[in-house]
Amino acid sequence: MTGGIVALILLFGFVLFAVPIGFALSGATLAGLLAFGDVGSLSALANISWGATAEFVLTAVPLFILMSEIISFTGIGRDLFLAIERWLSRLPGGLAMTAVFACAAFGAVSGTGVGVAAVIGGVAIPEMVRRGYTREMSTGTVAASSALGMIIPPSLPLILYGVVTETPIADLFLAGLVPGLLIIALFCLYIGVAVGLGHGIEPGATRPSFTWGERLASVTLAGPTLLLIVAVIGSIYAGIATPTEAAAVGVIGALLLALLSGKLTWPSFRTALVNATRTSCMVMFVLIGAMLFGYLLGLLRVPQSVSEWVLHMGLSRWAVFALLMLAYFVLGMFLEVTSIILITMPIVYPTIIQLGFDPIWFAMVLIVNMSFAVITPPVGLCLYVAKSCLPGTSIGQVVRGTVPFMALLVLVIVILCIAPELVTDFIR
Repeated sequence: MTGGIVALILLFGFVLFAVPIGFALSGATLAGLLAFGDVGSLSALANISWGATAEFVLTAVPLFILMSEIISFTGIGRDLFLAIERWLSRLPGGLAMTAVFACAAFGAVSGTGVGVAAVIGGVAIPEMVRRGYTREMSTGTVAASSALGMIIPPSLPLILYGVVTETPIADLFLAGLVPGLLIIALFCLYIGVAVGLGHGIEPGATRPSFTWGERLASVTLAGPTLLLIVAVIGSIYAGIATPTEAAAVGVIGALLLALLSGKLTWPSFRTALVNATRTSCMVMFVLIGAMLFGYLLGLLRVPQSVSEWVLHMGLSRWAVFALLMLAYFVLGMFLEVTSIILITMPIVYPTIIQLGFDPIWFAMVLIVNMSFAVITPPVGLCLYVAKSCLPGTSIGQVVRGTVPFMALLVLVIVILCIAPELVTDFIR
């Protein structure tokens, strides 16, 4: 166990000195093996590195990333926002609700929170401020709602969780629907009540009205995005395609949308390829490093020791769960979501199973908790993306705007703990 503690200290030392997380994991593994292992164990590193990236299901990761990059230059984010607005504009807080729904829908073809914040925020935040919403409400709504990109499938964090824990990814995707819909409902309920009471919006702000003809015409704006969502997610739920095959369908669909919109040019496509390659390589390096570090921890019997220590503490399993949630919240303030999942799962997952928690249910609660990671300083990337969408906005204003939504995310975790069947029964 001493060797494991030293390895963890070394890892966080690398992170504090801004060493890229993939190299920090690999470096800590190498140092740990040299210090506490034997030379023969080094020969396993190549096989582990190959095995970590040779999983067929991991092909979905670069494909979904490429789909997101292609979608980002098609302009469908703006079309989607305008289409939803025509249906919700007359409700109190209708424009803010539109931002929530647009983030959820775009998240279903993006898989990442930051991408959702950039695309939807660039359209929604300036428009909300122009219509009389406060900067806090405008930026906070988009920043918090962008986390739906990690919860509503296809979700890259869920794919990586499935790979590391050997949990069926199709089941994880299916289970993500209920938490996602619950968050959307609570966010919209809060917005409607707050704006109805005059909070988050300037007095006298007007609400635009649209005719039924204009609302029906909006279907042509949102139609391409909805078709892409149905093609990708529907093919998985119907059992027609695996997540990897659905990701390939998504890339083809995104290319067709870009072609039909007239935005498919060689410079834009080349940029999408370069960005997708860069992001995919980063994710794969982190995955390799996490697998190597997990091998070191297994060699030093850290997961087994942690499980035995937790079980002998005499705490109830819910007390252990609460401590884990608090630890994940703190980690989310300093590390990126993908890194957190890949680093912690080799240690935490055996304990979760020993305590009798359902692994798919735990994945959903974990991902909701990880929503805080993108909206809590100092590393909450969606905060800075939302801030950049509205010049002159301070990071403090964005944080204040997200606080009510953070409280609602805590409520979602509590609801899932009280009624785990919302997740477990849904996949059976």
